[in-house]
Amino acid sequence: MKTFKLSNYLYNKLIVLTFMLIISSTLYSADDYAKVDQRVQEAIKVSTSWQGPTFGNPMAPDKYIVFVASDLRNDGVNSVVKGMTKSIEGLKWNLHLLDGKGSKVRQSAALNRAIMLKPDGIVLGGIDAKYHENTLKAAQAFGIKIIGWHAANEAGPHPNLGLFTNITTDAEQVGDIAASLAIVDSKEKAQVVIFTDSNYSIATLKANSMASRIIACETCELLSVQDIPLDNIANEMPNAIARLLKQFPNQITHFLVINDLYIDFAIPSLKTSGLAPEDLPKSISAGDGSREAYLRIRSGKHQLATVPEPLFMQGWQITDEFNRAFHDAPDSGFLTPVHLIVRSNIQNIDLKIGVYDPDNQYRDAYRRIWK
Repeated sequence: MKTFKLSNYLYNKLIVLTFMLIISSTLYSADDYAKVDQRVQEAIKVSTSWQGPTFGNPMAPDKYIVFVASDLRNDGVNSVVKGMTKSIEGLKWNLHLLDGKGSKVRQSAALNRAIMLKPDGIVLGGIDAKYHENTLKAAQAFGIKIIGWHAANEAGPHPNLGLFTNITTDAEQVGDIAASLAIVDSKEKAQVVIFTDSNYSIATLKANSMASRIIACETCELLSVQDIPLDNIANEMPNAIARLLKQFPNQITHFLVINDLYIDFAIPSLKTSGLAPEDLPKSISAGDGSREAYLRIRSGKHQLATVPEPLFMQGWQITDEFNRAFHDAPDSGFLTPVHLIVRSNIQNIDLKIGVYDPDNQYRDAYRRIWK
């Protein structure tokens, strides 16, 4: 029977996580190496064809949208705002920004302020819709259309939360492809440590998916799951890396992380570990795709891959979903395909911008719909 160690992980998560791993492992076990490898290669491919909606509604005129951001210092939220701003150029739409500044109290105040402005629509950008469920339903009662970006775990409509739709990638698919790459890269001999933050349910989904895929690989091993809060990475990661390298000497082949930030703060300890570069664990991130991550991938040092989101494109999708909502039409149902950025396709990332922006003519596609 395969076992694994959970170090520094909240005890009250242990039974739930173990149960989910057993169930998920059964579901994953049918996939052989060839299928895993095929999924990885498909995710690495660079698609230049538009796979999103091709029909919709003419652009509704004179709309006022308030974007309530979780924290405009966050590059992800900021890039979505930039994409949406670009998408409404030349349209008779106005976009107003309110910044929650990373605080639930400020986010709540910003959302209430947004409702008082009586807009046609509100974007909930990186803010948990469940936490603000009653406020969102009050906004709905005023006829305000609400669209989430990373506001819930799953993409699509969430009428119970007051969301017309929520835009995000599939967290379980993202986690699975990250772990699958570790299996392929190690030729089915991956020895893995996972880093997650149990404060976020979407992070837990990614971590469970990664763990399930590794456990389903009979010749791989899940060594440890590390629960380190995102807001305390700078303090905890250096010591955690040093401890893990000592605990599992010459064993760890890959770090699987739910966000590139973990790798940012792992590097100092990796550099001072005394290990040869070829003996250091390779890092794979199941999200976001930061400029720093792309630079590491291009250099071939410290990071093997990341699973980014097309943030500018998601800004355009928000505009399109609002337009559908204003016409009382259903949401588009579009879910961004999972994509792996590795060294072989890093040339498709403009490192000056630092955002994954697919060359699939999405701007032209949306403009055609809105004519």
